[in-house]
Amino acid sequence: MRRIGLLSFLAGALFSTSAFAAGFGLKEHSTDAMAAVYAGAAATGTDATYLVYNPSSLASVTDTDFAVSAIQILAGTSADYTSATTSAGNPTGGLATPKDFIADATVPAFGLRQRLSDRWAVGFSISAPWGLRTNYPMTWAGRYYAQQSSLFTINATPVVSYQITPDLSIGAGLQIEFARGTLTSVIDTGTLGALSHVPGSIPGAQDSFARLSGKSWTYGYTLGATDRIGDVTLGIAYRSSLQHDLSGPLTFTLDSAGIGATIRSLTGIFTNTKQTTPFTTPDMITSGARVDLSDDWTGLVEVDWTHWSRFRDISVHALNPAQPDDVTTTKWKDTFFASLGAEYRASPLWTFKAGAGYDQSPATDANREPRIPDADRIWLSAGVRYRMSETVDLNVTASHLFFLQSNVDLSQTVPGAALRGELNGTTNAYVNVVGLQVSYRAD
Repeated sequence: MRRIGLLSFLAGALFSTSAFAAGFGLKEHSTDAMAAVYAGAAATGTDATYLVYNPSSLASVTDTDFAVSAIQILAGTSADYTSATTSAGNPTGGLATPKDFIADATVPAFGLRQRLSDRWAVGFSISAPWGLRTNYPMTWAGRYYAQQSSLFTINATPVVSYQITPDLSIGAGLQIEFARGTLTSVIDTGTLGALSHVPGSIPGAQDSFARLSGKSWTYGYTLGATDRIGDVTLGIAYRSSLQHDLSGPLTFTLDSAGIGATIRSLTGIFTNTKQTTPFTTPDMITSGARVDLSDDWTGLVEVDWTHWSRFRDISVHALNPAQPDDVTTTKWKDTFFASLGAEYRASPLWTFKAGAGYDQSPATDANREPRIPDADRIWLSAGVRYRMSETVDLNVTASHLFFLQSNVDLSQTVPGAALRGELNGTTNAYVNVVGLQVSYRAD
């Protein structure tokens, strides 16, 4: 009875999905970069938003500049679950074809750069590198695997760059990151009561609810270099992994039939308490190139790697001694992102960009939970930059993401899923993204 897996699926729910970049990552830190699906982002210093992709882009600043980007993500999601049973083997009942379970989101970003001398410059960026928000109906068929979840992060990074030669620059920065997570989950106390021989227990018919929330501050670093060799500009950067410990309350609302209350009185579990949930964000390597094809055309290339295999499991530590620590195993795999793009300078006032990209998902069928409607995806994007004046640029970009259909094949034999039953089906998604950015540089 003690190893019910409750805290495991609470933990896994909190950090498991994003419909916008692989895993629970977000790439939407620059409207200008998004126009070419981030191709060449690690080798570009057009404006201050590129600090997120490579701190050495700071060296491109002439005097002072800053940029503000806001990107709106509009997701469409659907699923078809052909089998959903409790761990007792009976159907869970409820809606088997949920839709629109990924919420829309706005992703803001800010960058500021200041030149100090011919060789030194300093800057500052604010971004949201990780995030998710999902919401399923309370009584849907897969409710024991997912209900509501959200993860919000904000990352502030002061950076400094040094110009080694006119063509070669290096940069470094300190990541200061805040994270806040909240989720609600459905507990099959009917099945737990039946397994524990509590009179009147009916599997799948007496649900209880749990809510977990937590906050955390942590620190890391970022390094980068940019080099121009003839007509080619190369950039490479590294962002360190960050270790969060989300601490906050874990509360329960038990079923009206009294099954959960009986279990609590016998064992002490399902008692409101505090908890700490550690989780690790992956480190990343971004690499890009800009190739001057002519006076008007530039080719753009990007290849990024994300160390998702760091995200092996999640452990929740409850302060209630009767509530055992539990673990959710994720076993995600490392992923690559690749994109190609082009930039065309039509006139001194107008610049156009377009690109296409492919983004791998770290999840596999055996660990893709409903909170992970995550799949390999194809990006298409185009945008325009208009020079409104000598000091102000305006960027507008639109993107579309095609998600490949993904399978969900979850078994109660997986550690931590003993009370969740079996769930099988498919998920589908698409995302439309629009961005607006204003950049200012000192005259």
